[in-house]
Amino acid sequence: MRGVRAAVVVAVAVLLAAPVAQARVVDGKRGKAFATRLAALGPRVAGTANELRAARMIRTRFESFGLPVVIQTFRLPNGNQSRNVVARTPGRLRTIVVAHMDGVRAGPAANDNGSGVAAMLEVAHVLRDTEGILFAAVGAEERQMTGSSLHLGTVRLLKSIPYVVRPRIRFAISLDMVGVGPTLNARGIESSPNRSARRALNQGRTLGLRPSYLRDTGVSDHAELTRAGIPATLLTYRWDACWHEACDRPGRLRPAKIGNAGRLAVAALRATLR
Repeated sequence: MRGVRAAVVVAVAVLLAAPVAQARVVDGKRGKAFATRLAALGPRVAGTANELRAARMIRTRFESFGLPVVIQTFRLPNGNQSRNVVARTPGRLRTIVVAHMDGVRAGPAANDNGSGVAAMLEVAHVLRDTEGILFAAVGAEERQMTGSSLHLGTVRLLKSIPYVVRPRIRFAISLDMVGVGPTLNARGIESSPNRSARRALNQGRTLGLRPSYLRDTGVSDHAELTRAGIPATLLTYRWDACWHEACDRPGRLRPAKIGNAGRLAVAALRATLR
């Protein structure tokens, strides 16, 4: 009996000494650090070497989470090649998170859209073990650089999602320009919020972020998803005076805003998938 008691004491001591596993959380400071690394590449125009370098950085980050990655390549109107970096969690596809990794020629595109990519990666960090999520860093969103009327990376992404699968996707969100600006908006191309925008607005209010709905004409990747039968919302802080300007630099990014966007997306995804 004495030996049994001694063994129990040793076992308890081992358990007490073992490190406690910390819950994964969205970290806005870590997000800003990644966006800063993206911006350090210089302008990430679609089809250029810098966009390719960004794609490699994002792929490495997804793979560090243990997520399988697929690279989807596609041609641009000028003949150059762009790509999407797509990661999936296990299970039937039910939700989508996208963020475009390209930028304009004028500057390093820290907020538009290093911040959105960083927030998406924070969401993937937290939810890597949650079934039913597709994450995509898409290329060639900036239409003034590609000369297309479409957000070409998301057009390519849609080709990989069968028509029969699309009706069961219950939530889709594009994270774009989430590091600078006074007002948090869930945007959409409809006159009133679609189901994804409603989910984002509800979860944002629960978190105390006070987001509001804003209709747009289809300014980012949410437009292509919505028109393809996957009602999607664009989450963004508005307005950034350095949009598409050389002053879109990482020093202006606010970690708390990147963190807010990531936490809202995590909450919306969990609410959809529970």
